[in-house]
Amino acid sequence: MEETVILTIDDEQVIRESISAYLEDHDYTVLAAEGGKAGLEVIEEHAVDLVLVDLRMPEVDGLEVLSVLQQKWPELPVIVISGTGEIGDVVEALRLGAWDYLLKPISDMKMLLHAIGKALEKQKLIQENRQYQVNLEQLVNQKTKELSDINTRLKRVVESTKNLLGCGKLEESADLLLHEFAAHMDATGGSIYGVGPTGLQQLASLDGDHALDIIPFPLEPGSVFHRVMENDEPLFLADIEKDDTIISSGWDKYRDNSLLVFPISAVKGETVAILSLHSKKRPPFNVQDHDIGTILASYAGEALQVANVSSALQSSEERLRQAQKMEAIGTLAGGISHDFNNILAAIIGYTDLSLIHENCDDSIRRNLEQIKNASDRAKDLVSQILAFSRTEEVVENTIDIAPVMKEAMKLLRATIPSSISIETDIPEDLGKVAIDPTKIYQVLMNLCTNAAHAMTNKEGTLSVNFSPIAAYRLPGEAERSRSREWLVLSVGDTGTGIKREDKGRIFDPYFTTKEKGEGTGLGLAMVNAIVRSCGGAIKVESSLGSGSVFHLYFPATGGDKLIVEDVPLTKMKGGQEHILIIDDEIVLAKMAGEMLQKLGYTVEVLADSAEALTAIRNSSTHYDLLITDQTMPGLSGLDLARETKKARPDLPVILYSGYSSAINKQQLEKTGVKRFLMKPLSMSSLAEAVRHALDE
Repeated sequence: MEETVILTIDDEQVIRESISAYLEDHDYTVLAAEGGKAGLEVIEEHAVDLVLVDLRMPEVDGLEVLSVLQQKWPELPVIVISGTGEIGDVVEALRLGAWDYLLKPISDMKMLLHAIGKALEKQKLIQENRQYQVNLEQLVNQKTKELSDINTRLKRVVESTKNLLGCGKLEESADLLLHEFAAHMDATGGSIYGVGPTGLQQLASLDGDHALDIIPFPLEPGSVFHRVMENDEPLFLADIEKDDTIISSGWDKYRDNSLLVFPISAVKGETVAILSLHSKKRPPFNVQDHDIGTILASYAGEALQVANVSSALQSSEERLRQAQKMEAIGTLAGGISHDFNNILAAIIGYTDLSLIHENCDDSIRRNLEQIKNASDRAKDLVSQILAFSRTEEVVENTIDIAPVMKEAMKLLRATIPSSISIETDIPEDLGKVAIDPTKIYQVLMNLCTNAAHAMTNKEGTLSVNFSPIAAYRLPGEAERSRSREWLVLSVGDTGTGIKREDKGRIFDPYFTTKEKGEGTGLGLAMVNAIVRSCGGAIKVESSLGSGSVFHLYFPATGGDKLIVEDVPLTKMKGGQEHILIIDDEIVLAKMAGEMLQKLGYTVEVLADSAEALTAIRNSSTHYDLLITDQTMPGLSGLDLARETKKARPDLPVILYSGYSSAINKQQLEKTGVKRFLMKPLSMSSLAEAVRHALDE
């Protein structure tokens, strides 16, 4: 296996040595330079696969190194590892060609390993794609040169082949191919068939009345098309009438003149089409026709292969761009959700405090309860965003999805033009489905938005119906063993309908009929994945000009409905223990402290995790419980819990965060954390967690 050489440029020897030691343990060859000037000299003298560079260095800094590399070695991957997180530095580094940007100190070296692996893989893909393109260009140039050396008649053929360079896929180019062949052979009759899994399918014909639409497999042994496919060679019959060995493959009334049949191969020598010609204007066909047709068939195969490869390459590049875009969206969604959860935590917390205030009159209480309900809905929407970006695990509960659908339709009414009428029939208590409520939101949002988009004049009717259905009426792909009882959700519109050729592709990822910028092609793919993940099925009914109906079939379950409800504020359990709360968001820390003080606890609030650790180690201070945020400067919540376990192994710890993707069960167990809570915290959930940790 060829070694991968990584150059690390940093003026701090400790950092160079630590990075080198770690990467060498993972089988990388590491070169080190103590500054930008020395690093550029190393690159001049050695073959380097990837560069790690610091920004702040004497003489030649990291930005100067990036500038030189961009000019001389623009394809060399560079990852910036810097102690500065200023946005201006990040933007300038990326502008100068940095592939990634990591902040020092790197708390988990696996992040560096992941960034290196991602950069090397991206570089490999770029090189492979470029080499692939070069190989294709070389192949086309080679074939073009060979064809340019043939005799005078073949020069006309070469001119004709320019038309074939614009070939798309076989189905799109069949008619062009057939007419090009017929023009060179002076043929007035003929057909082209595509080779399918069950037979030959007619793609184009010069005399449609004489060509069968389908010739099923197996082909009759010894027949014209059978001989061509078996031998993978052209068939030339100079005089059909005198040839007693001929067995027709389709229309058997043609018994005079001559015949030419060519196989067309596009993928690894595999025959993808058969082209037959007859009825030459000045009969019969001759050997030269056979030779020219063979060259044309070869060129047509190459053109089809180039078209297929170009299409696949374009699709691959588009998928890569979409994947990178989705990764960026997921990272952004996670960060925004973390900050938004902190805002919600304050809203929900102070609302709870106001609700339990003895001077809160009924009218204000009703308003506060509406604020609490709206905040809970916002919390659910944040969970939905995190689920979509794959930064949160979603637990599927057994629920009656009808109320969720009604709530989703209320939200949709505000986003769909008022000129579109919405008709719903969503009865409750029909049965329960094992699915997360946010996924039902995603399903309805996608289907209803697509339905509204299909009604191009912004007029029409959108219908949403929910009803039970007998198992025998399910589509074939439904997993009938899942349940005896089934429910069907139908979303219909009076829009333009779906084209026949598109109907089989609408659930493919990245396939969209919308204009560029209006859709990603992920909506229906996501709907399909959600429905099938719970054992359901989808059936689509559509006709052009009459609209479409999507039927979603869900297996009903008799399981108990799993509802996580807050304990009423008046029934929360309190205590008299001494609790320490740490959160760098001091407003949130004080709010949590006030909640617990209302329940009788003695509470101390700190905003600095290092100061909190000193207080815990101080033997004169006795705490019964530690509650800490996870994301804090200096010591994180997990680090604080780990150090606390050393100093006070008997002290229970509750950890909370607005973003849980970096937390796993093993980490919690190792650090002695008793409970993990997600922001925003309600007063009842906090009270329950505190009492549980103390009693345990």
